[in-house]
Amino acid sequence: MEILKTLDHPNIIRLTGVRPKATYKKKSGKTREALVIILEYASGGELFDYVALCGRFSTEIARTYFHMLIDALAYIHSKGICHRDIKPENILLDNEFRLRLADFGFATFLKRGTLTTKLGTEGYMAPEIRSKNYKG
Repeated sequence: MEILKTLDHPNIIRLTGVRPKATYKKKSGKTREALVIILEYASGGELFDYVALCGRFSTEIARTYFHMLIDALAYIHSKGICHRDIKPENILLDNEFRLRLADFGFATFLKRGTLTTKLGTEGYMAPEIRSKNYKG
């Protein structure tokens, strides 16, 4: 959450608010205290669902989305942040179908440009990272 607070880029989902002690009501009627993170709404949904529904993109559209993603990644990398879970389910589309990078739950600040932990969605990882011999 702290990482997301520092980001301001047109292709990154915005954190609009935090409620550290909100009341959450369960279906059973019981309540409990919860941390609530309020994010910008991306009405276009996940890129994964869009591609599954509509099929592959034309070269021009794919190139446009690729540039938006690279711009967002270049921005967070310039801030010393590594996302660590880039996948179509974490790329959202807004109401104008602009790409918005989301889900910074595994993100971390880089220390001297290296990572020492293996995090992310295994099916989207490079083979050498998925292997059991990963040493960071």
